[in-house]
Amino acid sequence: MKKIIFHVAEVALSQQSGMGRVAWHWKNEFEQRGYDFVHIGPAEVGSLLHKGLFPNAAYQTYKRCGRVASLLLVHEPASGAFINQDVPTVVFSHGVERRAWNLALNGKDGTNKKISWRTKVFFPLWRLRQCDLGLRKAVKLLLINEEDRVFTEKYYHRKSQDIYVFKNGINKLTLNEIIQPKDQITVGFLGSWIERKGIRTLVEAAQILYEQGWRLNWLLAGTNVDSESVLKFFPSNLHSSVEIIQCFDPENEESILARCNIFVLPSFFEGQSLALLQAMAAGRCCITTNCCGQRDLIQNGDNGLLYEPGNACELAFLIEQCLKDEQLRLNLGRNAKLLVKDRSWKTVSDEVVDQIEKVLL
Repeated sequence: MKKIIFHVAEVALSQQSGMGRVAWHWKNEFEQRGYDFVHIGPAEVGSLLHKGLFPNAAYQTYKRCGRVASLLLVHEPASGAFINQDVPTVVFSHGVERRAWNLALNGKDGTNKKISWRTKVFFPLWRLRQCDLGLRKAVKLLLINEEDRVFTEKYYHRKSQDIYVFKNGINKLTLNEIIQPKDQITVGFLGSWIERKGIRTLVEAAQILYEQGWRLNWLLAGTNVDSESVLKFFPSNLHSSVEIIQCFDPENEESILARCNIFVLPSFFEGQSLALLQAMAAGRCCITTNCCGQRDLIQNGDNGLLYEPGNACELAFLIEQCLKDEQLRLNLGRNAKLLVKDRSWKTVSDEVVDQIEKVLL
């Protein structure tokens, strides 16, 4: 009889989104090894009055299906509802939410916003409680970076042998460090235009460079908001140098990266950025923050450059160094591409399924 993996996450299995892409590749690998893979997501659960109802609604969906899982593979925010079953539960995270919440409480999440008392009371009740239960009690944790691993061992008192830090993969690209614009330097940012991504740091760095006499192109892709909303963040003197692509299909990612000389990811909090991985696979010169999954991927000065989150002056300085030194850009891009050359989705998904099979034995 086939073993059944029930995968629970508030996403659709699709290569169009980050988490959806990861799950899509995991599903393929499980099925190639002979497992049944059943996904429970928003479409399977149906409409809800509040997203805080998803964990219990997903559990009820599982019970109604009439099949008993061999293993439950559950995303951290839904995990509390599944944790006390006779079936082994593995919890995966794309960025530990309790750690992100602590950053927000301490004003280190890039928003510069004071959290209301209402949010302080209710967000932990409907969101973090589920995460805490899952991360404390699951038989195995799949975490996405070393910073999350260290935090989880300390905060939840988990043993290192119960944690596996998994990798995200890359879509192979034909680009390399040589293939890039020659006339005018373009700095690229691929990601949602939200404050956690460090967008205010990016804008401030752009203004610093402009005042220093640098005339750059800024290509912002996958913002998920319209041009007008993005340009509101920029001073008017920069508007003509900013291009916004609100959304793009994955097959267009290579052509977007081909237009960039430098890739920046100024995020305060990430799991393991697929955008950064793809920029590395394209041989781009990458500048990003010294935290989260970025720190696992980038060795400062070897295959990219790191700076402290929120430090716009440091970001502007590093961009300037790369503007002045073409050989530095080329070396960083070449080494970045070398680091990720073996990170196919097949390889990293194999590793995840290997870990799951250890639990099933």
